Amino acid sequence: MIEIQGLRKSYRKFEVLKGLDMTVAQGEVYGFIGRNGCGKSTTMNILTGLLAKDGGSVKVNGQEVTAAGRVPVGYLPESPSLFEYMTCRQYLDYIGAASEHPDIMKRTAEVIDIIGLRDAADRKVGGFSRGMKQRVGIGAAIYANYDIVILDEPTSALDPQGRAEVMQIIETLKGMGKTVLLSTHILTDVERVADRVGILNNGMIAETGTLRELYQKYAGDTAVFELSAASEPLCGRLLQTGFVASLRTDQRTFYVQFSCGLEEGGRLLLDFLAKQPEQVIRFELQSTSLEQIYMKVCAAQPAGNGGVAVCS
Repeated sequence: MIEIQGLRKSYRKFEVLKGLDMTVAQGEVYGFIGRNGCGKSTTMNILTGLLAKDGGSVKVNGQEVTAAGRVPVGYLPESPSLFEYMTCRQYLDYIGAASEHPDIMKRTAEVIDIIGLRDAADRKVGGFSRGMKQRVGIGAAIYANYDIVILDEPTSALDPQGRAEVMQIIETLKGMGKTVLLSTHILTDVERVADRVGILNNGMIAETGTLRELYQKYAGDTAVFELSAASEPLCGRLLQTGFVASLRTDQRTFYVQFSCGLEEGGRLLLDFLAKQPEQVIRFELQSTSLEQIYMKVCAAQPAGNGGVAVCS
């Protein structure tokens, strides 16, 4: 649905995008993450036709995107501007009229249900909370019912309840078969809804893959256990089990990474330790997180321009 090859964009002498390659498949939620100023918003503005590229190819649903051209995507910018003197229903009706929708009354009702604002539909947007305003913005983005929805920081500055409500909308869109490009700094939200992730760093995609692929590649699923007394023989016995990928120890505290998943590895390790003569006084499972992967990727490939963010 989205194909980007060799995308370049500069602001005067600063090259923000340096040959970005990215694909987003039909029906998936793609988590697009990176530090402030790395080019995420620039990429999305180019994708929506709001900004001209300097080089490369950008296609949406097989069609090349050009600046100022009409692109069949729904877009929620980071800070949406709403007509706060309107009610939610009036505002969405206005969006329907602007997009020349054939049945505004029906579509507005459908969108209000999707964004969960049926009880507040006839209240003025100016009196809404930040989370409710974000939901109205998402409603505007999905009104035309395009197959692709681009969301730029949809949970920015929201409280936990507001974030959960927005995540539920994204899951609803996913269930409807929509393709969602999601940019956010809240990586736990990406872990909750994303099928694949792309980490943008130094003007290019530094790493991409499904969450499972990334977890396996940057394997950090670790069990930590401590013995009541040092035991060197336990090292050899552990390495012969077949489920241990790597092992660090000071003969009393052991750090075990599994060749299988964390849940299965933890169960196998507990079964193994229960049969050993050594006494275990502490046992803990530590799972890999997207945040840890992100930090590793960005540390391996420092940002350009001296690490200074010049434009988002």
